[in-house]
Amino acid sequence: MKLSTKTAGNGAPLVLLHGGMGSINHWHRNFDALAKHFTVHALDMPGYGESPTVPKDMPNDDYVALVMDALNATVPTGSFRLAGFSFGGIISALCAAQMGARVEKLSLMGPGGFKRGAVLDLKKIPRASEGPAVMREALAHNLRVMMCAGPVTEETIDLHLANVQRTRFDGRHFSLTPGLLAKCLKQMTCSVQVIWGEADALCQPTIQPRVDEVRAAMSGIRVDVIPGGGHWIQYDAADAVNRLMLEFLN
Repeated sequence: MKLSTKTAGNGAPLVLLHGGMGSINHWHRNFDALAKHFTVHALDMPGYGESPTVPKDMPNDDYVALVMDALNATVPTGSFRLAGFSFGGIISALCAAQMGARVEKLSLMGPGGFKRGAVLDLKKIPRASEGPAVMREALAHNLRVMMCAGPVTEETIDLHLANVQRTRFDGRHFSLTPGLLAKCLKQMTCSVQVIWGEADALCQPTIQPRVDEVRAAMSGIRVDVIPGGGHWIQYDAADAVNRLMLEFLN
């Protein structure tokens, strides 16, 4: 399966995987900064963005295999860096656990693969017939509750609306599998970085148990916590995340 890909830059290859109900645009504030140092390939995963649709009940192993095939097609030879956000974080980890030395370094932002955190007060996505104002109000509410600790602007809503309209797969069963990230970390051979926003709504009341879990699973893992940052941390605190990613990936 050929996935929709945005590529730019020069240097060692770096592949980016977005979060759930997302697309390439989850890296809107990071792509250009990273492309100054790497050849960056941002992928729309199967069932998201402009990539082909897949069955909603596709077995987990088959879905991961599709993504691994896309990674191998994107970087046919040698090693590469890999980064993933949220749902894309746990998918990245599942791929890295199986791909061995092909993945040189792995950077994860607010990754899935933990037990469910606090129940969030999210609004149901309205029907299109209810009008654009109702839709945008609901999306703005959900962004503030789950995704962003910083300002939710018209740009933020535009990005999320484009993603909601093109999402055809639900990856929450990956993200909400307790211990899945820790299991992957124990199987990896690459260096790993995890970046969290301290105010990540999916980790409340505190991110510390998740920090402890990844450190117990992998000796020497790098953990960066950004004060005041939300779940969509590479958008919420783009300058800090870009700096931390480049420090690690270089």
